[in-house]
Amino acid sequence: MKSMQKKAPPRKRSRLRWLWVWLIQIAVTLLIALPISLSLWLGGAVHAVCMWGLSPILGFISGLIATRRGLLNHAAWIAPPAMLFVGYEISWGYPPPVGPVFLCGFISLVGAATGEVLNQRQKKK
Repeated sequence: MKSMQKKAPPRKRSRLRWLWVWLIQIAVTLLIALPISLSLWLGGAVHAVCMWGLSPILGFISGLIATRRGLLNHAAWIAPPAMLFVGYEISWGYPPPVGPVFLCGFISLVGAATGEVLNQRQKKK
């Protein structure tokens, strides 16, 4: 005998899901960029590790996750370097060094591209 249970209706995908993913990405990267910029109080070496090491890692992970969650990969890389810049401006009142922001942007682009490749692989299966 067939089961009498009804199948659940398919979930409707929100038309603005990408906007929510982008807003969450912006909020999370800003919340992480603020302590990174405030690491200047801990000394130059710690601040250099945070700016040159943690911010690119944040960018890669953020771009990857946002792309996997449905944000277009061309938009997923923008938030991490922008929020690093904004976080530095909020905490210190002047812009951050250009090198770490560009590195964060480039690595974010790599993360978003990786997310897109993983999405395409998942669709093929």
